Amino acid sequence: MSRRRTGYIFVQALAAVAVLVALLAMLAADQRAASQEVQDRLRLRRAEAAADAAVARALATLQNADPSRVTLNDDWAALGEGGGDAFDLGDGAAFRVQVVDAGSQVNVNTAPAPQLQRLPLSPAQADCLLDWREPGAGPRADGAKDGYYNALPQPYNARLGPLATLDELLLVRGWTAQMLYGTTNPDTSAPPLTDALGNAQPLAAFLTVDSGAPNTRPDGTPRLNLSQGGADAGALTQLGLSPVLAGQIGSRPFKSFQELFSTPGMTPDAAGRLLDAVTFTGDQRVLGKINVNTADQSVLETIPDMTADIAAAIVAQQAAGFDGLAQLAAVPGMTPQVLAQVADAVTVGGDTWIVRAYGRSGGVGVAVEATVGLRGGRPQVVTWERLRTAGVPAWWGWDDAEGATVDARGGR
Repeated sequence: MSRRRTGYIFVQALAAVAVLVALLAMLAADQRAASQEVQDRLRLRRAEAAADAAVARALATLQNADPSRVTLNDDWAALGEGGGDAFDLGDGAAFRVQVVDAGSQVNVNTAPAPQLQRLPLSPAQADCLLDWREPGAGPRADGAKDGYYNALPQPYNARLGPLATLDELLLVRGWTAQMLYGTTNPDTSAPPLTDALGNAQPLAAFLTVDSGAPNTRPDGTPRLNLSQGGADAGALTQLGLSPVLAGQIGSRPFKSFQELFSTPGMTPDAAGRLLDAVTFTGDQRVLGKINVNTADQSVLETIPDMTADIAAAIVAQQAAGFDGLAQLAAVPGMTPQVLAQVADAVTVGGDTWIVRAYGRSGGVGVAVEATVGLRGGRPQVVTWERLRTAGVPAWWGWDDAEGATVDARGGR
């Protein structure tokens, strides 16, 4: 065989070897990519399982919750140290968790216009929210109904009912991710709401779509319903009211404490006795009331006629907690006139909580918000939302650095 022929064959062999090496490299790369994909899916599943475990931990803690009186001294409030603790599940998986009383936030499904006007919203944003959640085809002056939404490039209808999630607010005309999840709203000059340290917080940190409390007295017994008129005067005198005042109250229906407290002959003592004993609805739950035992000052200040000084005084007493609404009369700065204005908006109990859960595994994280309600005396998951964030949602207000490590199977 000639030298030229031999060299040609050698070159072909080298080329074949190079092709084989390239193919093997491609196969190896594909295998590594496939292996990495499998590992990423595994980490994601483990992060999801960790978030599930966080919600389960919260459910177990809420088993002992008393809906008649919900305070920051309850077990649920200490769970996870406000999202700071890391609960170790082993094998690189862990979760962080925080439980928030839904009554400590403004319910966007029930907040009346005067309360929305005390949030950092423009008049148009408030009107559009009211139009979104309320039935009827006619929009407010600065609002929007189906006529607006149906004319969009990708048309849809207004809810005309309660919102299901906070993210749904992004469908409302004028509501943007910046004003909901950021700390600035370019459509209003109103300052952002702040936390207890005075730090500006996203609006989403103070909002909920579900909050409620049992329509009972602080001891769990039924309240006397004054909405229909004809209330038993004897039952009213048993509260400590004079026969004359009891007769006046029993002779007509009432729709609110503000209306009730305008009854001739009403005294501060009588008003205090009525605050924790009567109601103006036959419903078993009252929706959207702010819990004075758990709400931040910023949330309390959204209540019409609530001054900053009174809100601060209420927060100062949260360490001990309020046993009933009658104790509000002793809050510094609280007058009978202001009490009559704010009493319809507040409560000392609650039956709904928001569980903020973050599971992680191998650098992969999953954030979940679950609404948990006491239904039939047992905590149940009412809604479950997987949040579309790369890490811990900023509006949760958690520190980036984790605090103590807790063995999720018991012990710190």
